[in-house]
Amino acid sequence: MRLFFILFFILLSAQSHAASAQLDVQSLTSPELLLEVEPEFPRPGENVTISLNDYRGGTYGSSIVWLYDGVAVEAAENRRSVTVTAGALDTPIVVEAVLNKPAGGREVLSTTLQPTYLDIIIEAQTRVPDFYRGRALPSIGSMVNATALVNDGSMRNDLVYTWRLNRQVLEGGPIRGRNQVSFATPRGENAILSVQATELNGEVVARRSIFVPSVQPTINFHEVSSLFGVKRNPISNELILVGNTATIQAEPYHLDTRVYNNPDIAQWEINNSSTQTQGGNPYQITFQRTGLANSANLGFQVRDTTQVLQGANNSIQVRF
Repeated sequence: MRLFFILFFILLSAQSHAASAQLDVQSLTSPELLLEVEPEFPRPGENVTISLNDYRGGTYGSSIVWLYDGVAVEAAENRRSVTVTAGALDTPIVVEAVLNKPAGGREVLSTTLQPTYLDIIIEAQTRVPDFYRGRALPSIGSMVNATALVNDGSMRNDLVYTWRLNRQVLEGGPIRGRNQVSFATPRGENAILSVQATELNGEVVARRSIFVPSVQPTINFHEVSSLFGVKRNPISNELILVGNTATIQAEPYHLDTRVYNNPDIAQWEINNSSTQTQGGNPYQITFQRTGLANSANLGFQVRDTTQVLQGANNSIQVRF
């Protein structure tokens, strides 16, 4: 029995020594001397800064030579960082830092720049008039469609995508082949949308973050001509009625298309009194002169009752 306990303690001591030796090996190979790349996943032709970080202090007094695709970068001699240009798609370039130590010997660190395109296409599901030269922007509560396009020399369709809106992971986590996502615009002037694309083994191919703006929906008034349709120039503050009638159209900008197509409230007012429109278009009204020279305040509002920030109102003066 005594011999059993002696053998047990010898075995336990040997396992402890082996674990200690393993920790010593890991500490010796820890990444205390490394190259940091910014941006981490450059685009073709983009400027990239590569920095030498020595957390162990073992490079004191060493001369530093930077090699870009095997050619020395003379302007970066003995500097801790170098700025180079990423190559074309499918053209990896090796950047090396060669450290010649004062006591002799040298150490070489290298990194490979593999240019990759990762574009995020934002499509706000809000409405603007057909003649508007700008693009539709998201507004609070409106839906946004985002698409990630990855190209590292060939269009990829076998990647795993992780989408984040601010700090929230969308779709419940990473999804294979899901390069498209839809989300409701959160509160605030800007939201941060991030996407990370990885190989099936978890190796990161590219990641990118962009700002998604949020604007307040607005309304402009446009006069409608029976011959030419809606006039592109909006009515600024007042409309002078030349004939007996004028048709006016309210054009919402950056309003959620769901609200535009099916508004809970779409109401015209004349001198703060609601009025009904003729015809099937709730965004259009025909104003008719009444009596002698006078003026009236013409207003319109459109709104969603469940999302109070999805709405807009405006008014103009009509003089006749």
